[in-house]
Amino acid sequence: MEKKKDKHEQIIKEAIDKAQYQAVEQKRDLLISADDYSGDFKREAKDVIERIKQANEDINYIEFSHDDTLRMVNQKVNRILLEIFGVMNRIAIGKENKIKELKELSYKLILAFGNKLDSMLLLLHVKRREFPYLFRHSVNVFIISIAIAVELTKMMTLKLNDESSKGDFKVLTSSNNKIFDEYELTNLATSAFLHDVGLMESMPEMNENTRITIKNRSKVDMHPNDAFHLLTSLKTDYEIRKAVFQHHERIDGSGYPNSIKKLFFNKYSLVLSFANTLELMTTRNPFSKKFHPHNAIMHILTKERLKFDNDVILAYCRAASLYPIGSWLILSNKRIGLVFKSNKTNFKRPIIKCIYTAEMKELLQKEFVDLSQSNLKIMELVDIESLELLNKNIESYFLDEREFKRVNVSIEGAIQISQTEKSLPVMIKDLSAGGLRMEYAKYLKMGDKIYLNFEYKGKALSKIKGLVVWSHTGSKQYGIRFISIDQKSREFLLESI
Repeated sequence: MEKKKDKHEQIIKEAIDKAQYQAVEQKRDLLISADDYSGDFKREAKDVIERIKQANEDINYIEFSHDDTLRMVNQKVNRILLEIFGVMNRIAIGKENKIKELKELSYKLILAFGNKLDSMLLLLHVKRREFPYLFRHSVNVFIISIAIAVELTKMMTLKLNDESSKGDFKVLTSSNNKIFDEYELTNLATSAFLHDVGLMESMPEMNENTRITIKNRSKVDMHPNDAFHLLTSLKTDYEIRKAVFQHHERIDGSGYPNSIKKLFFNKYSLVLSFANTLELMTTRNPFSKKFHPHNAIMHILTKERLKFDNDVILAYCRAASLYPIGSWLILSNKRIGLVFKSNKTNFKRPIIKCIYTAEMKELLQKEFVDLSQSNLKIMELVDIESLELLNKNIESYFLDEREFKRVNVSIEGAIQISQTEKSLPVMIKDLSAGGLRMEYAKYLKMGDKIYLNFEYKGKALSKIKGLVVWSHTGSKQYGIRFISIDQKSREFLLESI
């Protein structure tokens, strides 16, 4: 029983804990030096290596800039998106030169994800109803693009660390062309927000149900050109304009407006064209039918692989898996779950957060299943829209990292900062077998440890050790995760909630 419990806790830790993800990734420090390259290449190699090292430092800074919950990340993201939406309107409709402001907000948005950058794909599925369709589409393209660029940087760094690549200047330069530093991530993000600025200008009322007729088809066909000319008049960086112009091009020459091939793509275009295509395939839109995310990536892999850069496709699969983060499915134990995290070493076996029984009853205790360490199999794909018909709050599961169901309560309790100090009163506002939310008159900060005492349904629960995982000092509200609770108390809460 104890071994099973330990294994379960380990799976949860691997599913949520960023440090575990870093361990799987291997150490990302660049292990090569200019001395690995001979003759005339040595000096140039030194400059390239320094740039790559800086790019990795930039990625590390972004990923470890803070440690918020996904729900808190989403709140930050929404606040920044409101600012970006205002700037985008001034660019597209007002023709104002607000590119610098857009760049600053784009980088601010990247930082908002912090160490949740690897889980940002969950936020693709949050319905941002306050924004019009074209802006929501651009937000999703931004999320996919940044996730790919970060993963590409890690992939190329690992490739350069491989013994077989050392001293090969051609591998160094080709890898460098797919590594993104802070400046390039910002340019890519800005390109993602601007890629449909031509449509925002010519068809601002477009929505998911807009019919593309002969009359408005020309506006759709011309929107890359329109965007390029608008951004040129606003003196936007050439590489951003080029990426916006090329976001419907394909590396095999089958795209539009110019049917160019890979040689003429820039590094932003390679990512943006894939991200735009995938987003359109997995959401309701006026242009193409909607796929389940798994079917979308499989369609690309089997039928459209030559249209996109192989490293870009691989980076997406590493970031999202072949059953992409945020997609729903049914396992062989009849549990209905959400893909919560990818496995970098096995794209077909992601980490699933089981949420419902086959009868669509919510599980009291959510179960994280690492399919790479389980005999369970994926049996069926579930479309999110079919779930939304049954549960209006289905998107809340994308933001909820908790293992246990939580209920609203109003319970008087007490806390001690240490076991020797006297108890002070608190009001518990919601409760689960894994933690609670409480109001407390005095100041606590994230990371503080406390001892809790309260009564629930006639049972006294005492000396539960908790960790402050979030705080809102304005309302004197604190989120507490139980880090030490006896098994009987845990089982009582599981059964009674």
